[in-house]
Amino acid sequence: MKQNSLFVIVIGIIVASCNWITPTTQIEGLVESTLYSVKVNKQEIWTEQYISNLDIEDMPAWFNASYVHEPQEMHIASFEGGGSFDFVITMPETPTKVVVKPASKDIVPQIEGNQILFTWQETGPLIVEVDDLPPLYIFINPKEKQTPSNDEQGVIYFGPGIHDAGYIEMSDNETVYLAAGAIVYGGIRARDVSNIKVMGRGILDGDYRYSQMVLLENCDNVLVEGITIRNSVGWTNTLSNCRDVEFQNVKVIGFGPSSDGINPTGSQRVKITNCFMRCTDDCVAIKASNPHYPVQDIIVENCTMIGFAYADGVTIGFETNAAYVKDIVIRNCDILLARGGSRVGGHSGFSIICDGPARISNILFENIRVERSETKLFELHISDGTLYGEGPPGYISDVTVRNVEWLHEGSIFIHGFDENHRIENIQFENCSVAGKSLSEVQERVLEVNEYVSHIFIK
Repeated sequence: MKQNSLFVIVIGIIVASCNWITPTTQIEGLVESTLYSVKVNKQEIWTEQYISNLDIEDMPAWFNASYVHEPQEMHIASFEGGGSFDFVITMPETPTKVVVKPASKDIVPQIEGNQILFTWQETGPLIVEVDDLPPLYIFINPKEKQTPSNDEQGVIYFGPGIHDAGYIEMSDNETVYLAAGAIVYGGIRARDVSNIKVMGRGILDGDYRYSQMVLLENCDNVLVEGITIRNSVGWTNTLSNCRDVEFQNVKVIGFGPSSDGINPTGSQRVKITNCFMRCTDDCVAIKASNPHYPVQDIIVENCTMIGFAYADGVTIGFETNAAYVKDIVIRNCDILLARGGSRVGGHSGFSIICDGPARISNILFENIRVERSETKLFELHISDGTLYGEGPPGYISDVTVRNVEWLHEGSIFIHGFDENHRIENIQFENCSVAGKSLSEVQERVLEVNEYVSHIFIK
């Protein structure tokens, strides 16, 4: 018995040592949540109340949905951790309905009085929706691999606290580091540079004063890792004619018109992995805006996306003006919401909109869950090429959609332009709509015109 008891004690110590968290400390000047009090493994996690500061009167006429014409509010709890996480979320009043997303995580919360309890074992984002209240975003970060010091050569270092930095111009071989607890008002600018990093666990905040928060032009070998980027005017992250760029564990939050999350345009060898995006335009938009800069080898993987307004989760397009856009993989992503109007009749969970002369080919959408897409589930569309450019139309071919779950019914819209600008060779493999095989519901779900050929459904 003594040996067994000792064994249990040793195992308990080992398990406890594997469960660890490092909470983000309170940032002076930010507003603490009075709606959610979060504890993880009995440790208090400071939680922020964050509300958009848009001037609604100054918004364009088309930005008129009811849900963007009121303050967009969220509550954010962030920490580093590993192992198992026991959550206790305390609220002022007893909740009646609680949902933890993504749905694919299969987390079933318990309600005990005014507390919400659940356990989870992985890093990444969780969204807690309670009744009709503003959501709680929980960002569970892995341990940082690199933590440069504030006096290290080539490092622009921002420690805990508030910094009014403005636009930060980067040079070759530089690192911008935002430590946990740092909030930096400004943006990143890099042109014709190589081997740069923007990293940490801090926040880059545009305060709806700074545009295109991260703008990279003709850059090589770039890493953006770990930080939160929020409240940009216009596109949040723009990669123009860049090569070998990686976004890892980046959290992007946007509120205003055209606040796309991450836009590789005219770029090659880009990886967007383990990122979270909540945007009021497309979360990821892969474009070929410049005729001289084609697009190739883009991977979007293990990401969670909320297209809060006027947004797809992932779109290839609209601007497709280069010779080709090819070899793109969208894999293992959760698209929690896509909605709002667009120049092709509304947004989709994910799509390809060819609005220009490019040949778009060799595209894979795989292991994707679309929880809610209000207008269309999926779209392949060749326009006349003048929605954002000067034309002519282009081409779409060789697209595979594999292991995709749309959790409710809607339309799958596939329209070529004319006999010379067609959509060809589209394969659906093991896809489902509202729990039924796509092959069972295809007659009422698929909207296909005469300029489409060779659709295969398995």
